[in-house]
Amino acid sequence: MTKRGIRRFAVVAAVALLPIVSTSLPASAAKGDGNGPDVNAQPVAKLKKGGTFVWAINNLPDNYNTSQIDGNTADTSYIMGATLPGYFSVDATGALVVDTNYASSVELTSKKPQVVTYTLNPKAVWSDGKPVGLADFVGMWKANNGSNTAYESVSTTGYEDIGSVKAGKSKNQVVVTFKNIYADWQGLFGGLLPASLTATPEAFNKAWLTAPTVSAGPFKYSSTDVAGSTATLIPNPKWWGDKPVLAKIVYRAIPPATQLDALANGEVDYIDIGPNATNYQRAKDMAGVSVHVSKAPNYRHMTFGSATALSQDKTIRQAIMMSIDRSTIAKAMIGPIDPTASSLDNHVFVKGLACYTNNAGIYGTQNLQRVNTMLNAAGWKGSPRKNAAGQELKLAITIPSGVPTSAQEAQLMQAMLAPAGITLTINTVPLADFFSKYITPGNFEMTVFSWIGGVFPISGATGILTTTGEQNYGKIGTAAIDNLFTKANQELDPVKRCALANKADKLVWEEGHSMITYQRPNVTATDSKVANMGSWGFTSLDYTKIGFTK
Repeated sequence: MTKRGIRRFAVVAAVALLPIVSTSLPASAAKGDGNGPDVNAQPVAKLKKGGTFVWAINNLPDNYNTSQIDGNTADTSYIMGATLPGYFSVDATGALVVDTNYASSVELTSKKPQVVTYTLNPKAVWSDGKPVGLADFVGMWKANNGSNTAYESVSTTGYEDIGSVKAGKSKNQVVVTFKNIYADWQGLFGGLLPASLTATPEAFNKAWLTAPTVSAGPFKYSSTDVAGSTATLIPNPKWWGDKPVLAKIVYRAIPPATQLDALANGEVDYIDIGPNATNYQRAKDMAGVSVHVSKAPNYRHMTFGSATALSQDKTIRQAIMMSIDRSTIAKAMIGPIDPTASSLDNHVFVKGLACYTNNAGIYGTQNLQRVNTMLNAAGWKGSPRKNAAGQELKLAITIPSGVPTSAQEAQLMQAMLAPAGITLTINTVPLADFFSKYITPGNFEMTVFSWIGGVFPISGATGILTTTGEQNYGKIGTAAIDNLFTKANQELDPVKRCALANKADKLVWEEGHSMITYQRPNVTATDSKVANMGSWGFTSLDYTKIGFTK
């Protein structure tokens, strides 16, 4: 078998992935109480052999390289998760385990200096017959360590702390020696890329724009139908592990607003409903459709961009955050799915993780009186508010078209900001352009989307919350925040590491970097005959076991 799910990426119904790079998982990760995976688990022997599984996605990838900034989307990770090597996965109990398809062991063999030794499975080969080995590790490190900025890497976190990657005592060993301690070392080298892709910045950035050339997973890329908006995977004949049940996986790009109709009509077999209460209830009432719900390390948020001076004003950011009732948004969006829905109060840890604590303070609580005092003192007076130069306190929130969740959240925020004298306009842009033309280049004032997380929250958050983070799209932050994340990533003691990360998060709230709204439940729907697929939550997806019941 092979499992995927360690990396954090983002873009489901406007979702972005967080880079891989935790602490403990929920104790209830394996329980049937909404916290564990909900996937219609079935023995492979009871499934039909073969068949085509059609997976609804939002967009075909702009780049199939998941380590490149334009490839860091949920849709891309769903495709490439079936094709790229990974050395750890999360099992149904919430435990982080070595994937023996790729390595017999991955061990911390020294703490001073920190050394990790990978003993690779000699059967592991790329679909072109080349062994998965040292050259791939070296290339992955050099492309992502920040030493050559021509590589448009989604995150340098962890890789920049490595001093060398060399052969071990045997030909199947790779020894990674760190120049700085890096606590979340298990998150590195997931989604390992072939050496050919990392050989040059040109190859890294552009060689996989239209298609990946090789695979080292149970599936390999077959074809893209641009007119039909599909990308197709087939079993990899060079695969050495458990053979996939399916004969084909077809990823079909469909606007989120029509995906449920496509499922009802039998055009697709799986959709991500996300935090959409209306579609959740509708799917539950559909014949031949199964709805799956689990807790997950994912969340919705509002973040500030860098396009205007207004969004760069700390007082204005704080005022906007304190004008919004996050609990009301949470209840409106996911109350029908989770009656206990409430706001999420931490940028690093979601509820269910041992390190979670409320760090929002005054910046996470609606207080229009305090907002009025702050803005008046800053010279923004009247309704609508204007400064001494006559400039109106007016911002735009950029959202993708055809995503009901984003539209509803934007409308709620618009209504909540009005009593504070802040005008919010809604700028709707094509879904296909949302990240590439607006979010990634920082061409927005405010926006909302989901971060889809993984099991390494501290390292994953580093690239979002630090000033040099590749996914800090608004470039908002401070040296103090950067320093605390550096210390947290270098702290091997889990208690101390959590304390440092939470201290940093308090400063993130104070700085008005972004506003977390609510933890996003993993809500999906499938054809009722689909097995071993649905809402996998904190666990890793095993692509070899997906199939249809007899």
